[in-house]
Amino acid sequence: MRSRPGRRRAGWAALGAVVVVGLFWLVAAPATSSGAPYDPSSVAPDGAKALAILLERLGARLVTSGALPPIGKGVALVLDDRLDDAARAQVTRWAQRGGTLIVADPSSPLEGAALAQGLPDQVAPAPAVLEPGCRAPWARGAHLVATAGDGLLEVPKGAYPCFPAGHDAFAIARDEGAGVVVSFGGADMWSNGYLADDDNALLAANLLAPGRGYVVSWLLAPRVGGGTATLWSLVPSRVKGCLAGLAAALLVACLWQAKRLGRPVLEDPLVPVPGSELVVATGRLLARNGRSQETAALLRDDLCGQLRSRFGQAAGTEPATVAQVAAMHVRLPRQEVVDALCGPPPVGEEQLLVLARTLQQIREEVLSGRTATG
Repeated sequence: MRSRPGRRRAGWAALGAVVVVGLFWLVAAPATSSGAPYDPSSVAPDGAKALAILLERLGARLVTSGALPPIGKGVALVLDDRLDDAARAQVTRWAQRGGTLIVADPSSPLEGAALAQGLPDQVAPAPAVLEPGCRAPWARGAHLVATAGDGLLEVPKGAYPCFPAGHDAFAIARDEGAGVVVSFGGADMWSNGYLADDDNALLAANLLAPGRGYVVSWLLAPRVGGGTATLWSLVPSRVKGCLAGLAAALLVACLWQAKRLGRPVLEDPLVPVPGSELVVATGRLLARNGRSQETAALLRDDLCGQLRSRFGQAAGTEPATVAQVAAMHVRLPRQEVVDALCGPPPVGEEQLLVLARTLQQIREEVLSGRTATG
């Protein structure tokens, strides 16, 4: 049978192997995503890092803090509407004062246009490639635009369609007070996976960065503290898996170490040592060092303190008074009790041992309740 130290080493080795494998998986496993969809810092196919780089190289200033640009000096961009109602109301008021708002999220209330319906309960998809079909300044030079399979929008009354497909359109421009709102059937055309297709990048440049120094306010989710996501939901799934593996390994190790085969081993109890023997041993130890008088004083002070507490006497009661009261509760002669508690100090080891035995007898008879009668 393997010894307990050997089994303990094997258990720690197994736990260490699990930790190493978990850390290797955490570091070496490929990431499935690098951020939220259409996020300017995400390099995933559905991210928008390429669009952010394009705008910066065209001389535009990218703002992701939520601050809106001055009227006439920039645009507000919404690719994935995760704003709250207060932020949407602020953006709408800004557009009504003369701002230009670009919205590419068909589910956003900011678009002001509904998705066109094709088959029952299905959105009408846009053709894979569309021509501008309009004379909007931001559509000039864009001969073809890849829609990436996003949907078409119904053209509301008073709106200006662009990239039409029948009675519907992929892009719609409408007035919002003194400003303009340009809506698209989806934002996939500006994602990392489709920005380089056809004239998608040119359309983004014409609409978002028509000149150097233009400010593009990229409206993202609310700032930290304003959302509903919990801290645990922000932890990557690989880290969660690694923590779960470590917790399982630790639980198995604890259960394995806690398992005991057979009945508990009975251990021999400690041998009780009578108090008198401890007193005698203490007295002998101090007496060997030539400190008989100091030893006697310590033993007498200790017993007097216990007797005062037992009889309810004050802390400063004289030892003689304590001895007179104690003599009535022991079988020893009165004078022997008085000499033991307040007599002359002993001389030599033999007298110290006799004094220690007497004091121990007084302690046992008084404090244990075995008092003498008569």
